[in-house]
Amino acid sequence: MATQHFDPDTSAAAAPIPPAANKAPGTESYKQRRKWIADRIESLDPEVDYSEIWRLTTCYYVDDMFMNIIYTTGIQNFTLPPAGTILLTNKGRGPIVSRPEDRAYETLRHFWAWFEYGPDSPYVQGSVERVNKVHKSMSRVLPGAFPARDFIYTAGWTCCDVHRLFVGLGLKGFSEKQKAGAHRYWQKLMSYFKDEDGNPIAFPESFDATVQYLEEYEAHEWPRVPTGKVCADALTDQYAHDWFPRGFRWLGRQVILSLQKPRTRAIMNMDEPNPILKPIIRGGIAAFIWMKMNVLADPKLSTPEKARLKGQIKGQHQPAPTEKVSACPYHNRVPLDVATQIPGPAGYVGYKN
Repeated sequence: MATQHFDPDTSAAAAPIPPAANKAPGTESYKQRRKWIADRIESLDPEVDYSEIWRLTTCYYVDDMFMNIIYTTGIQNFTLPPAGTILLTNKGRGPIVSRPEDRAYETLRHFWAWFEYGPDSPYVQGSVERVNKVHKSMSRVLPGAFPARDFIYTAGWTCCDVHRLFVGLGLKGFSEKQKAGAHRYWQKLMSYFKDEDGNPIAFPESFDATVQYLEEYEAHEWPRVPTGKVCADALTDQYAHDWFPRGFRWLGRQVILSLQKPRTRAIMNMDEPNPILKPIIRGGIAAFIWMKMNVLADPKLSTPEKARLKGQIKGQHQPAPTEKVSACPYHNRVPLDVATQIPGPAGYVGYKN
């Protein structure tokens, strides 16, 4: 599998700050039609306008609740390798168990920043640098916990899984323009990530190649460990607690169980969804998404813009913490080929686990 790698621009501002908010969001001429988002996306060039394509694909249709679903189901997949759950749970002391809401916000603040402003923003580059430093610090606790293969999977999952979810629900997935823009966006963003040894990380050569990587990664026989269930259940409970009132949190848990992949549920020792509720939940979510995409008027404001206008700069929408982006001594290293990072029957080729 061929790969491409983009060198990050290290001349970004020394202290990245969030860009100024649009002074009059929603007034752009192209937003005045009832259904405008799909047309706008199709008018853009994915090689140039990848950030806007990704922003239109996510920030307008994804609300805070759905973003929490992305976080919950995503982390449950990102931690299929046992090291992830061992670190995050930390014998019951890890924030994913002891401070689940705060831990969710820590990640979601970065997600919203990345989704809204894109990889060319110094603010986003500073946010990614902060994540790099956090991972570097955590790798001292458990060396080998952040190999390139897991970064590729995490970024690839975030790039492709909304598409995969929509298709799995019987809906239309990303258009070819969205696929190209999403791939180019995450390929560029990945140029700012480093593995725990400071190595740059490659990314698959196309959207379809990324999906192939995800499928091969998920098909691997990951060991099942007790911390997998602890981590997965803590994530599920955080979503249910935040979005469902007391007495209905069981339904929130069923939402996550119904949307999560069967193989992930098995590896993480999660419960199975109720066989009666599962088709109802999936069908209801599919109907709601179809209505938003095909019938209801497209929103003129993105979810972050709505939060700013309401003065709700808290929780998910707090500014993402950043670090100074500086020239890295590993900057000129050639990243390991993506194909060497796919775990297979013979072990982790190209990576010493």
